[in-house]
Order: sequence, then C-alpha cells, then structure tokens
Amino acid sequence: TKAGITATLNARASILAAANPIHGRYDRSKTLRANVQLSAPILSRFDLFFVVLDECDDVADYNVAKHIIDVHRCDEAVVDPPFSQDQ
Repeated sequence: TKAGITATLNARASILAAANPIHGRYDRSKTLRANVQLSAPILSRFDLFFVVLDECDDVADYNVAKHIIDVHRCDEAVVDPPFSQDQ
C-alpha cells in the first residue's frame, strides 16, 4: 500500500543485498536490525535474511591470505594439485 493504493505487481527480478555490521563485528547479543542499523521499512522489503559470521581464527585467516597471495604470485606448488587428473 502506497498513498492509499493497494497493488500487486509481478516480480521479475531478484535483489541480493549485503550489509556490514556497525564497528566491523556482528554482535550476537543484538538483533540484525541493531547490527546493521537499517530501518524497519527497508528491512521489510526483503523476504529472507542470511547472517554469515566469520569466526576469528588467526591461523586460518593467515593460511587463506597466504594461499591467495601465492596464487596471485603464480607459485607452482599452490596452483598444481598434488595428484593428477587420472587419479
């Protein structure tokens, strides 16, 4: 309903949106709305919400970052799998 007019419209597009939490970390003690500070009218426009949490793990984060850097440096040991396609 907008300006007293009720209409049903066909949806021909899907929207995927992303939002980062306030202060860079998701606070599990707060609601989604409080974490991203979006108003109720904006949140009501979405049907589904998926919260993706990144658990802080220095070792795992280091290994992922090292792998990405090695791939971009074309390090053969990283790019070549330890087995052949025949196996």
